[in-house]
Amino acid sequence: MNTKQLSIIFPLLMLALLAACTSEIKTEDVDYTQYVDPFIGTDGIVHTFPGATYPFGMVQLSPDGDTQGWNWCSGYHYSDDNIKGFSHTHLSGTGWSDLGDILVMPTVGEIKLNSGSKDNPDEGYRSRISHDDEEASPGYYRVKLQDYGIDAELTTSRRVGFHRYTFPAAEQSNVIIDPTNKIFGKTMETKVTVKDNSTIEGYCYSAGWGGNRYIYFTASFSKPFKKAGVGLHDKVIADAKEAKGADAKAFASFQTAEGEVIEMRLAFSAVSLQGARKNLATEGSEKTFDGVWEKTKAAWQKELAKIEVKGGSEDQKKIFYTGLYHAMIHPNISMDVDGGYVANGKKFNAQDFTNYSTFSLWDTHRAVHPLLTMIDTKRTVDFVKSLVSRHENGGQLPMWELCGFDNTCMIGYPAVSVIADAILKDIPGIDTEKAYEAMRAIAFFPKNSSSDGESGLNEYIEYGYVPADIAKSVAKTLEYSYYDWCIAKVAEKLGKAIDANMFYQRSRNFVNHYHPDKKLFWPKDRNGKWLDNISLTSWDDLMPHYVSGNIWAYAYFYPHATNVVIDLMGGKDAFADNLDDLFAEPMNMEGEQHVDISGFIGHYGHGDEPGHQIAYLYNYAGKPWKTQEKVREISNTMYFAENDGMPNNDDCGQMSAWYIYSSLGFYPVCPGDLNYIIGAPSFEHASIHLENGKSFNVEAINVSADNIYVQSVELNGRPYSKSYISHQDIMNGGKLSFTMGSQPNKNWASAKEDSPVSDLVK
Repeated sequence: MNTKQLSIIFPLLMLALLAACTSEIKTEDVDYTQYVDPFIGTDGIVHTFPGATYPFGMVQLSPDGDTQGWNWCSGYHYSDDNIKGFSHTHLSGTGWSDLGDILVMPTVGEIKLNSGSKDNPDEGYRSRISHDDEEASPGYYRVKLQDYGIDAELTTSRRVGFHRYTFPAAEQSNVIIDPTNKIFGKTMETKVTVKDNSTIEGYCYSAGWGGNRYIYFTASFSKPFKKAGVGLHDKVIADAKEAKGADAKAFASFQTAEGEVIEMRLAFSAVSLQGARKNLATEGSEKTFDGVWEKTKAAWQKELAKIEVKGGSEDQKKIFYTGLYHAMIHPNISMDVDGGYVANGKKFNAQDFTNYSTFSLWDTHRAVHPLLTMIDTKRTVDFVKSLVSRHENGGQLPMWELCGFDNTCMIGYPAVSVIADAILKDIPGIDTEKAYEAMRAIAFFPKNSSSDGESGLNEYIEYGYVPADIAKSVAKTLEYSYYDWCIAKVAEKLGKAIDANMFYQRSRNFVNHYHPDKKLFWPKDRNGKWLDNISLTSWDDLMPHYVSGNIWAYAYFYPHATNVVIDLMGGKDAFADNLDDLFAEPMNMEGEQHVDISGFIGHYGHGDEPGHQIAYLYNYAGKPWKTQEKVREISNTMYFAENDGMPNNDDCGQMSAWYIYSSLGFYPVCPGDLNYIIGAPSFEHASIHLENGKSFNVEAINVSADNIYVQSVELNGRPYSKSYISHQDIMNGGKLSFTMGSQPNKNWASAKEDSPVSDLVK
């Protein structure tokens, strides 16, 4: 090549590189934690907590206002005007609860070992608070305890809670340690020991949603005690340094000057006191509270920056990043620094993985875990290994696991969806044979539900459906069918043809509940006869057969077989018309409504997870513009940058994950299918930074509050006519570019060949 050719080609190459760079979203030094508001979800019935935590960390250090009542599933509700203290473990957005382990409360004056009541906080060590003097951000929480004039600050590492208390001048400033505190659980035995002049240790043995479990703790103070002691039955035991019983508590007292700071570091373990000490020695060595806070904030910044968005309103960014934050609280590390952990009531040591627990699988398999298969593949491997280990250690895959205990809440065996989705996406590091063994085993193990009764699995296998005398029969059949399809796909991938055929056959069982006259999935008895005494306007009639009584969500829950039902309903137009009716017809119900069914648009209830895919099903019928319209309507009417910013429980991030995906412009209707169904993006630009070093960028030209309809799409600079995109396209990196407008383009992606087709009929 001569000099003249180089002089021509080199500038062209530079222009090409410049064009390629400008097609990417430039990563700027943006503090994404500024868009996170931990108070979103602390009001209404969303059930999140405002306190400090580390991404997927073991500690959730947050205030408790109450430990009973529907509004206090997280221990905190924004209606609180007083709190009893700060405990170290909490659940985010769940509809039932446990935890609230090892409560700590700083006070001034006489020692009180009773917390007192919300109605009369002066009875005990509670304190009034004002939300005007309270703040929270990722990894940090602060509040003024008005009764004592104490400024309380909290932060965490992965396994250690850090407290910083600024006291007034006082002859006796105290820190109360109450291991008896439990959210919805029951304390059976506690022990506290004043080990030396700056350390208090102990344990609590309790029963609850997380099973019968021990929590061992060690707390280290920055200043030697002036006095320390223990008590039973809310009374101090004179001169005692150790107490054991149903309600043992401890205290430390100090003389403080005005503005004096005392810090405390508390680590815990489910395995042993030695485990708690190791956790403290390893993660509690940071010299300053601010140093810990800075590292935890940096950890959150790193996680949040995995998806960068530009454009949209400030509220939209706040909802988005708070949602991403909430989707990264659970599952939690459930393992000491030496690898020790507890599962199924036994002690183990993790050799080649980090053990996690808090798996709200019935909720999170739908969108939270698919999101993490894109942006957190390494942690996804640990999730899968944690789940599979439960089978390897002599048990079964859990339904809803907390603290290593399967409380069997909800229905089905949703763990197989999480595992299958990861395997089918070829995420490396998973022992697929061991995983398949665990998946296959649970599909023959009739595990009854603590919330929804007998499993009906044996009947499902025998009859091809769950009969109506078993609670939630229709919902169970539909969910079993999808989970069986997940197993079939993995069996097929692994070359297990006989198993694949068997599970594919089982995955078709859902059609046995399809009532052709009603165009609904309907209960039938053991003789195959349809029940004829059910009113569609009576919650009491629907509750026995559908989770939350939500017959309308289950009318569209067959993610692996949508095209099968389109044919059953009479074709794409009829299917789309039925969807139109679902969103348009007003509710007219009698009887008591289940707390989990809420957020209605017509008969569509966004507050209940089985319907989260419904708005995207128009794409299967060749009418993607209707999906675009409904997705934006749900986003605008169900999500707000307010304390009660969602219609119902966030359910460990699932409600948030719907918004995250929908804002990006696509959604995983069928985890395991390897395709995402396209909706309409909300932000002008988004960049998903992948662990393989690539980025997938989404651009929405002309997007606005009015311009919600897709006019055209390009993928990597070429016209793209399909209303779905593959997981591999995203993982390859590149750019998906939307041009938006105020009127629907009914031609884009409406052709048969451009519509998604469910796997069961491919």
